[in-house]
Amino acid sequence: MKTYRKVVLLIATILGVLFLLLMASFTTINACAFANQHSVFIKSQTQLAIESSDLEQAKYYAYKALKGINKTKNNFKDCGCENALVNIKQAEQNLKQATKTNSLEASKSFLQTALKSTMISINALEEFEDGDNTTYGNDVLVLNTKQVLNEQGGVILPKAKRLKEAIDLNVSQFEQSLQNVLEHVECGDAFNFISKIHTKTKEKLGDKSLSEAKIYYHVRVKEITYNALLSLEGCPAK
Repeated sequence: MKTYRKVVLLIATILGVLFLLLMASFTTINACAFANQHSVFIKSQTQLAIESSDLEQAKYYAYKALKGINKTKNNFKDCGCENALVNIKQAEQNLKQATKTNSLEASKSFLQTALKSTMISINALEEFEDGDNTTYGNDVLVLNTKQVLNEQGGVILPKAKRLKEAIDLNVSQFEQSLQNVLEHVECGDAFNFISKIHTKTKEKLGDKSLSEAKIYYHVRVKEITYNALLSLEGCPAK
């Protein structure tokens, strides 16, 4: 029983690490999406400020755009797109200047610059999120740098492929731990334990809102647990 508890603890630990890895990856993806959504709002408010016929109205919309930046600044940081972050900060500075001027003409000059920076930020986010659909498609981009050569064998993989490989790596660790269960845990206890994971995974796959990455993860876990259960065929459940 002590061996069983030890292996179960190992499985639980690996599942926890895998969950945190996946959540970190998904958080990055969601952060980019949120940053993009807020950028569209910031752009619209800045445009309304530029179209305003008096200074107070221009400042009103400039403040709304600034509020949008404050709400999403952490999303820009979490996303990891440096170009988008730099430009949204520049937009913020120009919007602040637009609210401090005493003439509509001067305010609109800052607003135009802020709008330009916001547009650059939006484009940078779109390119960053859709990296797999750029000129390079699904091919790899070879960089002749020591860091890349050492860390990735001379290539930088598209974001979606990096996520898939991260999932594969950690799922393989889970598979190895299941093998420990099969080898060291009494047959009936192992069957019950793996059955619970398999059933829960199938339930998760019934969620229609799952992203492609999460579907891939759950399908892999389902396959691994199914194969493990097949190896225990005829084993009495407890």
